[in-house]
Amino acid sequence: MKSQKPVKAQLLPSGRFRTQVVYGKDENGKNLTKSFTGDTAWEAIKMAEEFKRLNVDITPTKITVREAVAAYIDSKRSVIAASTLYGYEVAAKNRLQSIQGYNITDLKIIDIQRAINIDAERGLGFKSIKSAYDLIRSAASVFEVELPSARKLRFPPKNVKEELPALDKVLKVIIGSSVELPCLLAVWCGGMRISEVRGLQFGDIFEDDSGRYIKVRRARVCINGHDVIENRNKTELSTRDVPLPDYIYNLIQKVPHKADTDFIVNEKYGNIKARYDRLLKKHGMKMTFHDLRAQFATTMNGLGVQKEVLEKLGGWANSKVLDAVYIRTPKQRVRDSLKIFDDFMYGVIRDTRTEKTDGAA
Repeated sequence: MKSQKPVKAQLLPSGRFRTQVVYGKDENGKNLTKSFTGDTAWEAIKMAEEFKRLNVDITPTKITVREAVAAYIDSKRSVIAASTLYGYEVAAKNRLQSIQGYNITDLKIIDIQRAINIDAERGLGFKSIKSAYDLIRSAASVFEVELPSARKLRFPPKNVKEELPALDKVLKVIIGSSVELPCLLAVWCGGMRISEVRGLQFGDIFEDDSGRYIKVRRARVCINGHDVIENRNKTELSTRDVPLPDYIYNLIQKVPHKADTDFIVNEKYGNIKARYDRLLKKHGMKMTFHDLRAQFATTMNGLGVQKEVLEKLGGWANSKVLDAVYIRTPKQRVRDSLKIFDDFMYGVIRDTRTEKTDGAA
């Protein structure tokens, strides 16, 4: 967005500094202004420049897709998780680039579809492209511009959910290994994400009359090779207390620590992932660490646990996400279910043939 005159700070009699920004005109043509005060000239100017960046010269006919997305991301900078913010910035920089220079009011379905096709040819999948378009659409809506819904566009096909290895086989590989503790926290304790596992501290363990629990209150995410501590979870419902089995509690007690604020799994994400990947590959299994969360959901669902309980344990917002992404249907369960239908079909065939044979006689 183009700025107007440089902002200057005025020293007030109180010793503080004030800046003013003209951000438009009212119905009578009078300038609309907003004032900012700070203890230093730099603070007052910074607040004014930030306001200008988000509010001056941002009429939809003048703002490009790139500028709209940048303003939208800036408006979220202090209220969303660092990992989510990083995801937005990556999407803005690398996806749907062919429409970034368009004014948001000039975008047509054919332009958006062309950008999607270009990214699909580059090998990007449904989730990457769809999330980038959702970001652009959200940014446009801030400026009261409604872009076409995703239903009117064609994206690459969704990846087919691969069947997970049987949990008992996975556990036999994990138990006793160097990644046993993080894996069991992921597959046994509410299907924790790896960022949640790495964010657990010894002080998060507590007991009440109903048993022993562990609090899921923060995440430790790896961004550009560096750990970032987020004192929040990915979603509001992800903040939860999960029952802590004795087996895992005893594993935790074997981990040396000096303070309650020490991390239970104090390892870099890359190190955990590398050892986990090597372990499963050695035993001929293909499953990501995040698939342990899917294993939790799939197994609990198969055992007949109610969806509302499963949602609470895993911090899922609703069963739609559970069904669409996490719960897989093992082939054996499909075969067992079809056997009932097969028995029905064979029964009908047998009775029909008997009737025809008796009639012919």
